[in-house]
Amino acid sequence: MHFFSLQNALSTLYPVLSDISPLPLNVWEEATCYFSLKTLPKGAHLFDIGDKVKDFYFLIQGLARYYYISESGKEFNKSFAEKTGHLLSSISSVSMKDEVSPFGVETLSEFTVLCISYEDFRALGAKHREWNDLMLRIYERLIVKKERREADFLLLSAKERYLKFLNDYSMIESAVANYHIASYLGITEVALSRIRKAMKLT
Repeated sequence: MHFFSLQNALSTLYPVLSDISPLPLNVWEEATCYFSLKTLPKGAHLFDIGDKVKDFYFLIQGLARYYYISESGKEFNKSFAEKTGHLLSSISSVSMKDEVSPFGVETLSEFTVLCISYEDFRALGAKHREWNDLMLRIYERLIVKKERREADFLLLSAKERYLKFLNDYSMIESAVANYHIASYLGITEVALSRIRKAMKLT
């Protein structure tokens, strides 16, 4: 696992964000003082269910899962974060005064993020249009991802959802336990085992 200094992390994040929506170097450099570096060990929580989330976290390195817990105590994986620049936050919690996060984020490996408060991010947007443009592009991506996931559950079979998972998360499939994958797919671990056996993956 590569160790990142704050400067290394900022240098890693800038081209990724600028690729999502152009950020002139002077606009970026003015904003770097608002970011802090956070590193967590495997099995830690970036934030938990019921937390009031106040920050945006941009992934630098590592793997994490978003998950819900039902009233009966069963966990359901919502998504995974593994790509550099991935935004981790609870949009409802950061943007609405009385909302807490309905899901938690648990690290599945050592995890490094750059953190900026939502308040500071909004202040940057008030000063520079480019930050508002970036937020809009990020939100658009999140909405598209949510729409596609909903469509997958309605239109695809369990096997088709697993094949899509292998395509979307090819870099992390071997690093994520099967029960986490099964939960993400909305099936039991036994059902996933049957699909893998039929595909001659076991």
